[in-house]
Amino acid sequence: MSLVVRGADAQTGQRGEKLLVQGDAARLRVWEGEPAGEVAPEHANSYEYLAYITAGALRVRLGDEEPADLQAGDSYRVPANVPYGFEVLERATVVEVVIGDAVNR
Repeated sequence: MSLVVRGADAQTGQRGEKLLVQGDAARLRVWEGEPAGEVAPEHANSYEYLAYITAGALRVRLGDEEPADLQAGDSYRVPANVPYGFEVLERATVVEVVIGDAVNR
């Protein structure tokens, strides 16, 4: 496990995300230039993640909460096993910290 990952050396994940540095308990990844109109239907993951929107806008629905329209500078948390979904409202870049069992995948 490398302590430094240069941008040019970052690998691409299965769904197009850029895989950055990872530790024993967390992994940093970024979704760059996600196109407006992309929709992730409601689903749940076995891991928690924290997200920060650096560009663009999303509509995010977390659990039973009303959907929230979020934009650059906003952040959100998706707890493990909580259903969520999102729609990209404006071309977006989102940085995520994945915590839990997905770290070593």
